[in-house]
Amino acid sequence: MKTTLLTLLVATVWTTAVSQQIQGEIQSHPKKAMDMVLMPFGLDHSISTGTVDKNGAFSIDLGSKDFQNVPQEVKSMFMSDLYFSFHFNCGDGDDFGENHDVPAARVDYVRLLQKDQWAGTVFLVSEEKLIPWLEDEAYNPAVVGKFWEVVYLEGDLKVNTSCTFPKFVDSDTNVEVTYAYQLDLKPGFNWVEYQIEEVHQTEEGQMASFPSKVNITNLSDPSEMLWIGKYY
Repeated sequence: MKTTLLTLLVATVWTTAVSQQIQGEIQSHPKKAMDMVLMPFGLDHSISTGTVDKNGAFSIDLGSKDFQNVPQEVKSMFMSDLYFSFHFNCGDGDDFGENHDVPAARVDYVRLLQKDQWAGTVFLVSEEKLIPWLEDEAYNPAVVGKFWEVVYLEGDLKVNTSCTFPKFVDSDTNVEVTYAYQLDLKPGFNWVEYQIEEVHQTEEGQMASFPSKVNITNLSDPSEMLWIGKYY
């Protein structure tokens, strides 16, 4: 497995919250053209959002995507309640608020395809030390920083809510965690930014250290994003 750092260039175009184009360059790219795709509805219905050329230059755009080729029954299979469609979930739907049951689909990573074969996965983080935690939260500690995912839904929605609830650590310990959501979501794909503000440091024999205070918002500054790819 080969890891490479995708360094964003300054060239970024913003229109609406859903129509976001980012251009950059992949350092040490394996000199192969690839498609950048999202898979909210599985590999068979992957949706191309951009390309990486053989020199490593890439452009990704979440706006103006055509979902007409994805059957509604397929969408329904992959979509779930909104409060389940983020990396961090409140204790239950009632904790999340009145929009908890809006249908949505989470996209955790950007995938790279070459000749319709899965060739790599891209992590979007502000701090490379976040990647081991994203790969295995049970055994790797979290760190303060930001990371980004994508969420898909079919209507306009503003989310302004927060939840605080106990997280089980071991038989003797519960820790209060707080997730605050402030999002302006549009039909189609939306960048979602997770800012880990505090990490609860666990003791030996407990689960790995985990985020205890997180803000969830729209993407604020793409220049903070490190695009780190793992190739297969």
